[in-house]
This record gives sequence, C-alpha cells and structure tokens, in this order.
Amino acid sequence: MHPNPSAFDVPRFDPSELEFHGSPDVTLGVELEMQVLEKGSGDLVPGATRILDAADDEGIEGIDAEFLLSMLEVKTPKCRNVAEVQGTLFPLLRRVRNLASAVGYDLGLGGTHPLSLAAKTAVSPGVRYDRIRHRQGWLAYQEAIFGLHVHVGVPDADRAIGLVNLLTPYLPHLLALSANSPFSQGIDTEFASARAILFRPSAQSGIPPHFPHWREFGDYYRVMRENAVFGCFKDLYWDLRPRADFGTIEFRICDAPASLSHLLSLAALIRCLVIDGLRRLEADPRLAAGDRTHHWLACENKSLAARYGVRALCVRRPGQERRSLASELDELLAQLRPVAEAAGESQFLLPLQIGMERFESGSSRRRRIYRQSGDWRGVLDDMRKPWVRELEDAVHDTRAVAVPANEAMRQEEPAEVIF
Repeated sequence: MHPNPSAFDVPRFDPSELEFHGSPDVTLGVELEMQVLEKGSGDLVPGATRILDAADDEGIEGIDAEFLLSMLEVKTPKCRNVAEVQGTLFPLLRRVRNLASAVGYDLGLGGTHPLSLAAKTAVSPGVRYDRIRHRQGWLAYQEAIFGLHVHVGVPDADRAIGLVNLLTPYLPHLLALSANSPFSQGIDTEFASARAILFRPSAQSGIPPHFPHWREFGDYYRVMRENAVFGCFKDLYWDLRPRADFGTIEFRICDAPASLSHLLSLAALIRCLVIDGLRRLEADPRLAAGDRTHHWLACENKSLAARYGVRALCVRRPGQERRSLASELDELLAQLRPVAEAAGESQFLLPLQIGMERFESGSSRRRRIYRQSGDWRGVLDDMRKPWVRELEDAVHDTRAVAVPANEAMRQEEPAEVIF
C-alpha cells in the first residue's frame, strides 16, 4: 500500500482555485443522491454503470456516478428559484427513472437503505474514488448513504464566508427537517439520521470550522492543498462549504428526503435563509466575522438533531436556554414568511408552516410503517413509489407537487402532514 494514499494523483495547487466566481442573483442548484435498487427485492445493487451507459446513449445530461456503484447523482443546472428547480428536476428524474427501469432497476429515495450490507457494496472506478477507498479502508464500504445538496449563488467571497458563519447554527435545523435514515443493515439505529453519523470520509467533514474572513479560509485552503491533504473543493466534506469555482455556498447537511415535495420545501427554506442572511449582512457587516462559539454549539446540536430530529433540545447561542428544534423551526419559518413571499417561494414553504407538532419526518414515517407491519416491504415500497407518483401527478398538473398538498390541508385539515 502507498504510505500516504491521500496524496494519490493530487494536482498541484493553483492560486486561481480561490478566485470566487460570484453570482449577482441568489440562484439554486440541487444535487440528489439516489439508490439503485433491484426491481423485485428492493435490495441495493451495483447497477449504476448500466444506467449511466444508457444515459450516455440517449445524450441525457445531469446524471453522474457517485462513490458507490449503487448510487446515482441527479442534478439540476443553475436555476433562478425553486419553481425552476421543479421544472428542470422533475422531467430529468422521469427520464432517469425510465432508463433505470429499462435496464432492470428501480430507484429509491432515502438517507440509508434499511437492509444493505457493507460486504455487498462496490466502489465506482476512478482515480478520486480509488484514493478515497484507500484512505478509508474497510470503512469506505459503510458509506452507502444518500444526501441532498443545495447550491445557492452568492455575490462574492467575503459574503460567502460571512453566510457560512451566519447560517452554520441552522444546520441542525435542516438536518432535523430532512432526517430520513432510521435504519441501517437491518436494524433500527434509534437515530433520526443515521446517515449524519455514518458520514465521516475524512478529517475535513462535519460542521465547518470558523473563519472570520475569506482571507483566513484562503490560508487554510492553500496550506492544505500545498501539502496534498486534498485535491480540490470537492474534498472538503463540510456540511456547509463555499465553492469558489461555482460562486456558491453548498448545503450538504440534508438526508435525501422521502418525497419530492419535501425536497422543494427544503430548497425553498435554504434559499430564503440565504436571502435573509444577505440582508442581515448588508444591515450589519460585522456579522460576517461570525462567532466561533456558534460553531462549537452547532457541532453538539447536529449530534442531537441526528439522534432526536425535531425533538432535540439544543442551545443555538451561548447563554440561551435549551429549546426544541421544533419550537425554533416554527419561529424561523414565521420570520422567513415575508422573505418567502418577496422571493416567490411561499407555495413551497407552506407545507412546513403547518406547525412542527404536526410534522412527520421521513424517519418517523418509515419507522411507523415498519412498526405497523413488521415487514421491510412497506419501507422499501415507501422508498420507491411515492416520488414516482409525484412525477406522474406533475405530468397532468405542474402545480401538483406543491400546491395541491397545501389545498388539501386547508380543505381537509389532516392530523399531520407527511413528508
């Protein structure tokens, strides 16, 4: 074995890597990691290559390989808002799902697969993936985990790092809302998001470190690159990271959600947080320097959110009393309502504004499904079928994913809204 596998084929540092290609608008890009499943059993299988080959034959863009051969990444181009995300992602998902079916596979949504065993996983070919596999050893095969990544365009480097500082305290809130990985290798992990705990690919992961200015972040990046600790921005696995090459900040904290409607709600919430954050930075530029204690607390709060979801009792700022993330989320969503209205995202946030006491996360839903039936089949069906029905509904009504669910809430007042 190479004495330092992390240094395999790492390109030399180029100072231009730190040039921030900012965006004048608060744009969005969504990347969704999907599970490749055997049609009959619903088992996780290494079928990505056949699907990717079929996509190449059809000239379909926006679908990529991921670390494991049982994973696919489906991603949008740069979009102006969540409506445009929906308008580009849904047709792409429909085509990818049809391709997968044609070559013998289903696709599923979830932060983990409930039954997948590490011994049955296989790593995708490629220099970068080979480097990761060598570095992680046996643990690499444990990472059959699936997330949702949301890129948000920001104007410049200083505001990018300022937003990372300002919004890091809300990462546990986003994790709790998206939590959708209660099971792993045939057991109930007792976590709302087992994925958040399992994902430890390198020392550069988890809650981002505190950098008061872009200059300090640049110093960190340069030192690590010059010493071949990592090869590019993609090797920073923080839950929220700046992407100078894209001109975005990238939220990586979320589990792959249980439904497409919930995906759109999460994207809308993230975009509104950034819009609000930019306004706060404009009103008080001193906020950009952040406070390292907020990052310290966010590390603990993330762990609690992974374990307990919205029921977690957290302290967001030093000196505050512990509060449930559910209470914090209710207040946050109320505060962001005017921002959502001005940004045109209200319809996508409405499903979250019913009140967290009525909210059922993907993890809670799937745990309930299993406990009611005692059979994994219901959980596997919940991974494969609801999002496909959403795509079918959207063919007939472009508002079917977001608006009818809200109309149904107003008309029927259900006991809870399920994501």
